[in-house]
Amino acid sequence: MAILSPVEKLIALRKKHKINQKDLAGDQISRSHLAMIETGKNKFNENTAKILVENFNKIFKERNIPEKVKLEELMESKKEQIEKLKIDFLKKLEKEDAIEPIISDIESYASEYDIQTKITLYEKIGNIFFEKENFHRAASFYLRILNDLIIIRDSKALGKVSLSLIRIYLQTENFQSAVDLENLIKSEISSFALPEKSIILFNFGIIFDSLKDHNKALEYFNLVEEYISDSDQYFDVKNYQALSFADLGKYDSSVSIYRSLMLKYKDINHKIIINNNLLYISRVENNSDKIKFYLRKCKKLIELVNLDEVSNYTFEQIIFEIGETSLILNKRKDAINYLLRLCNEKTKRNLNKKFSAIRYLLTLFTKKDIETVKKTEKFYFTLLKREKRLEIAFDFVDFYMKNGLQKEVCNILNSIKPFSKF
Repeated sequence: MAILSPVEKLIALRKKHKINQKDLAGDQISRSHLAMIETGKNKFNENTAKILVENFNKIFKERNIPEKVKLEELMESKKEQIEKLKIDFLKKLEKEDAIEPIISDIESYASEYDIQTKITLYEKIGNIFFEKENFHRAASFYLRILNDLIIIRDSKALGKVSLSLIRIYLQTENFQSAVDLENLIKSEISSFALPEKSIILFNFGIIFDSLKDHNKALEYFNLVEEYISDSDQYFDVKNYQALSFADLGKYDSSVSIYRSLMLKYKDINHKIIINNNLLYISRVENNSDKIKFYLRKCKKLIELVNLDEVSNYTFEQIIFEIGETSLILNKRKDAINYLLRLCNEKTKRNLNKKFSAIRYLLTLFTKKDIETVKKTEKFYFTLLKREKRLEIAFDFVDFYMKNGLQKEVCNILNSIKPFSKF
């Protein structure tokens, strides 16, 4: 269905049914007046429209055309039609499970939308894909309205869309896209409402910390401090500040923060995070006595953690740190135990750590572990669908060849063919 102005609908109806201007004008208006309405030289008002509607319906009746023109439909403006479409699309998006046909319909009218209609519809679609964890599709729709939101200075909507995008980039570890986002919205963040502002600032800190730009990460962690409203937020910010200091080689500043946090947070879930990060700092300092001390504490505390109160993302990071440290200390059994616990899909984050865990495990497994190796291989292919790390497939090949498992070599080489051109 095309979006037409009242005059465009008038012309389309007349031509569709092959009615000339003289017949449609009838006795009450002149043909020349109708012609000037159609060319835009005369105004098309409601009184004229009423006459033309009557004439249309009279002609339809005389010609036995099973159609009727309604005044309100003829005079409905483009803006009113688009508003009706928007409301209808939003209802359908809310109710229907299969949204692709609805999206196709929405896209077919894209050239007709004003900025606000486009924003409303595409943000809704983005939110639906976000909830379904289809992050690539969600981001594609959010990005299509990002510049529009900046142009119209809708800081409330821009804050929400920006927060969704930064969460997607963290979830998928797409840090370069996050940096591109920061460049776009940096000057707008101050106008965002809470809590979006504080979460965005904090997440940018995490992203720059992941990119090893620890000074910039600290800038964001320091900025977000003034917006902290509760104890858990305070802990998270101070924790990341401490890690950034450690990565900059400022170990005293880092340890000082953790000592302060130890006095304030005495529950198991906070204790394991503090001790795990002190384990990390000990490794960076290469202090073997502290490494052994904090590893023992972490192994004890991790079994007491309430998984309902610690995010899967954080839990996986701790498990990896314990497993990797056990490997460094040549504790093979412990290393295998903890690294295997990382080989699941509790969260789609920590992708690099999961790939690293697989590589570590393949250096620890023996032929006796073949069943576990195959389970690990299956998990690897789950990850491979999200990121093509084909080099790890050849770690499996090396393992199978060293253990004389030629059949398994052939199987994995065949399995990776869809992911690569040989």
